[in-house]
Amino acid sequence: MKSKYLSVKRSFLLGSIAVFAALAVSPVASASDHETQCFNDVQGKIAWADENFNWDPENVKQLCKGTTKPTEPGKCFNMIKSGQVEWSKGNKDWEWKNIINLCSGTNNAQERVDCFSKGVSSGGDWKDVILSCQRSDNSQSKKNEIAN
Repeated sequence: MKSKYLSVKRSFLLGSIAVFAALAVSPVASASDHETQCFNDVQGKIAWADENFNWDPENVKQLCKGTTKPTEPGKCFNMIKSGQVEWSKGNKDWEWKNIINLCSGTNNAQERVDCFSKGVSSGGDWKDVILSCQRSDNSQSKKNEIAN
C-alpha cells in the first residue's frame, strides 16, 4: 500500500514538474525580448547623428521601449533621418531627440511617419502631433493584441 502511495506521489510530482517546465519555456516573447532585439538592431547599425553609430544606451532603450515589432522603431528613425519628412513648413532637419520621441515604441514605422506628416501638414504643432501619433499607434497596438 505504501509503495502504491509513493508511486502515485512520484507520478504527481513528475507531472507537476513537466507542466511547470512547459510553462517556463513558453513560445511567447516578452516585451523585453522585443526591446532587446530592437536595441541590437539599432546600436552600431543606425547612425543617430551624422555618421555616429554609437548611441547612448538610454537613448536606444527609449526608442525601443514598448515595441512588439523590433525592426520598426529603427526603420522609423531612418525614415525621418533621411531628410524627407518636414517637422514644420520647409524644415526637414530634425534633432535626433525629436526623432526618438516620434518613433519611440512604434510597431509600424510607415504609419507613424504618415500620421506625423498628415498632422503637421494640416497645421498641427509638431510637438502635439508627435503625442497624437504615439497615442494613435498605442491604441491600435492594443486593438491588435485583443484581436490576436
